[in-house]
Amino acid sequence: MATKIRRVAAGGVKLRRMYVDCRYGQLHLVTAFAPTGGFDELTPLVLLHDDGGRGADFDSCAALLGADRSVYAPDLPGSGASDGPTGRVSSADLAMAITDLFDQLRLHEVDVVGCGRGALVASELASMRPRQVRRVVIAGSALAVLPQQPLLHLGEDTTLPFHAPLGPVVTRIREFLDS
Repeated sequence: MATKIRRVAAGGVKLRRMYVDCRYGQLHLVTAFAPTGGFDELTPLVLLHDDGGRGADFDSCAALLGADRSVYAPDLPGSGASDGPTGRVSSADLAMAITDLFDQLRLHEVDVVGCGRGALVASELASMRPRQVRRVVIAGSALAVLPQQPLLHLGEDTTLPFHAPLGPVVTRIREFLDS
């Protein structure tokens, strides 16, 4: 895995880029770790973007939430700098690639935030790995099938978790994840 420091965010949270292997090739992701290293903190958080987005869309949000937990924001397969499958893929196919990420990084339990199509992927992850996905946060259209896990619906705006003002949104997410 190649890792490169992107920048140091406020509060000492470091944002990094890295790649992990998945069923479609390499999955690019942005990570945020607390100043203490991010391994002894709260449940890790995975941030999933909408169609046309990329993990780096969450940079500001990841820097804020990464103060006390590890944060992983992958480019979904075929988006950003991630390799993609040939042809059209379903949300379930994308979720399987994210389970490869979980396995590569040995994440035993995670919380997931999904925006737009990322919300559909988050829902699939919750049903595929119910013991591994602890809580789900979505932004965008409500899900047809709700996960068993506790769910926070931020609203219809899929860009909410990465546009200013982030303070109130991050506070809502943090309160939900920490409850």
